[in-house]
Amino acid sequence: MFTAECGSAAKATGADTSFALKQIEHHEGFATLRSVAKKLRSAVARYQQLGCASDPTEASTRHACLEPAALIAQGFPDLRDGADLGLGGV
Repeated sequence: MFTAECGSAAKATGADTSFALKQIEHHEGFATLRSVAKKLRSAVARYQQLGCASDPTEASTRHACLEPAALIAQGFPDLRDGADLGLGGV
């Protein structure tokens, strides 16, 4: 979670999140996908703001990185589940 590789993964997750939101922008439904994507977009922004990928030394910063990193790590499965539910009419 504190590496450049994780930072790249967070950036890719953020890009895919933006893409998902753009695709459903003018469509009704997709409530789960929309909700997950908005939370994920906030997590990516927070992860980047904290500088989590730069191996922060402050214990409080490292601790603050835990929540957004966990959301990002689960991001792709959650986006997929949201898309599947939306396509199913949920």
